[in-house]
Amino acid sequence: MSLARFCRKTVAVIQSTQSVAEAAEQMRGRHVGALVVVEDELRPVGMLTDRDIVTRVVAERKDARAVPVSDVMSPRLAVAHVDDTLDQTLFAFKKLGVRRLPIVDELGRMVGLVSIDDVLVLLSAELDQTAAAVRENQGP
Repeated sequence: MSLARFCRKTVAVIQSTQSVAEAAEQMRGRHVGALVVVEDELRPVGMLTDRDIVTRVVAERKDARAVPVSDVMSPRLAVAHVDDTLDQTLFAFKKLGVRRLPIVDELGRMVGLVSIDDVLVLLSAELDQTAAAVRENQGP
């Protein structure tokens, strides 16, 4: 199973030059806890989470309107490729210790986002369907 199934939703993105205040407003408006920081042609360059904002801006009492996203984002961004398998992605989550991975195409452009929560929901549904099939096929 490839990651193509996770490329159907619009991903919340922001430019590195925008302010943290703009990022927080977008997170609130879209009901998300993270934004993928992109540059030209939707190439991901970082990730900004609500935790980044709290620990690097709010806790330090900085003016979120004056701080650019580039100052507080996590810049060492790991990505998944659209043709990666679920196994490869699970290994990446474990190895890298991250909860979200932007999905990129062969040109490095973002085409989706996969989160550990997405994978858990998918696996849970698959296990439920498997259990139901086993129950239905019980013999005499």
